[in-house]
Amino acid sequence: MTRGPLTMAAEDRAEPLANPARAQGGTEMGLRSRWWNTFFGVPRGLFGRLGTRLMIRVSRQFSQAMAEELELQSDDELLDVGCGSAGLLVDQAAHVHYVAGLDASELQVSMARGRLAERIAAGTAEIVLGDAGALPWEDGRFSVVTSVNALKFVPDPEQALREIHRVLRPGGRVAVTMGEAEQPKVGATGTIRNVWGEWQWGDVAAQQVMQEAGFTDVAVSVMAVFSKAKLVRGTKPAGAQA
Repeated sequence: MTRGPLTMAAEDRAEPLANPARAQGGTEMGLRSRWWNTFFGVPRGLFGRLGTRLMIRVSRQFSQAMAEELELQSDDELLDVGCGSAGLLVDQAAHVHYVAGLDASELQVSMARGRLAERIAAGTAEIVLGDAGALPWEDGRFSVVTSVNALKFVPDPEQALREIHRVLRPGGRVAVTMGEAEQPKVGATGTIRNVWGEWQWGDVAAQQVMQEAGFTDVAVSVMAVFSKAKLVRGTKPAGAQA
């Protein structure tokens, strides 16, 4: 999955995160955002194939920046939620003990499985077609969970973060992007869903959402990528129940 425009149109509307939009393609999603979602959110059809190829190029910069932030170790077990074509898992996590990815796009999942075919056959990787709000892994399964440019497309980001917290083991670390850093209409404490169907969080709002999901040591920064994506990191408390 990839980023949206750097700026918002004048008709962007505010929408509280406590009442997230309905499932993708529902009545609250306009023509513009449905097209954008088909192209970049959950790629499908002809537009999705074009978007998927474009995202392979775009994702390299994000994958490198995310790996540098996390300092992935050989004994880590990594889950990437909204993994796309598995750029992070293939390019930056070849040395990691076990990698897993989940995406809602059949096109992306098929491509990711092809790129990780050898590791999947060896039993050190898996790619799942699924929903970020209902992760199909047991509690405390992973030492690291990432999500790059995916939460902004998820119908209920709060639920997705709760699921990430659940599958992360105590003491584990999480790093997710939560929109772009330069979004003047959001404000520090605001959360909106723009006309492209993307959630955008202010710094304070992003920190609060992460803390409400159960994470501690939450820090907000800007990734060293062209879109100035907002990176939010945190940990699952060592004493937390799985």
